[in-house]
Amino acid sequence: MNKSKKNTVGQTKFDKEEKYYFDCKKQTIHGIEFEACIKRPEIFTVKNSNGKVVYSLEDYPADFKFADFNEDGYADIILGYLTNTPETNELILFNKETNSFDKVMDFMNFPSAIKIKNSEFYYSYHKSGCADSNWDSDLFQIIENKAIRIGNIHGIGCGIDEKNGVYINRVKNKEVQLIKFIEREEGYWDEKWDFVKRYWSENYKKFK
Repeated sequence: MNKSKKNTVGQTKFDKEEKYYFDCKKQTIHGIEFEACIKRPEIFTVKNSNGKVVYSLEDYPADFKFADFNEDGYADIILGYLTNTPETNELILFNKETNSFDKVMDFMNFPSAIKIKNSEFYYSYHKSGCADSNWDSDLFQIIENKAIRIGNIHGIGCGIDEKNGVYINRVKNKEVQLIKFIEREEGYWDEKWDFVKRYWSENYKKFK
């Protein structure tokens, strides 16, 4: 089925009622129109075309968007929060079997998450101190609606307790095992973004 037929998006609407603020968006998924709304200061809800609430969350986000995060052809919902770490989000995936949404547990542990092309793997990025000279990128999978870390790239450019360089680690059952170290000079590394993307794209299969 063509992707464009699966998903159609409506306009954002804003409304004021009894001092509450509404931010609502509509999206047609799998032939059903869904409306997702933030009602401050109460809850985030998703209703189907019959008005039934198919998902709700009391810890409402700052914003949200419909997007096909896992690239299965059906729009999901990404919930954004105001934190010290940019792009710290919650993810609820569309379930085509139930025509509802399922929360991905522990997804907020993986900021700025990106799907690796033509795979079922994802990687994240976050600052780890010293004006982003220290940083981390985690490789993860989503299995049974849970985000599971399986790899890590740990960059140190402001070494005090650790030697400056790039540490590449395998992660299994939360145990971290160093598999490669690349020595680098002290300081901010402008090319780290390209390195992270290229390394995970070329090596994710080694972490299965």
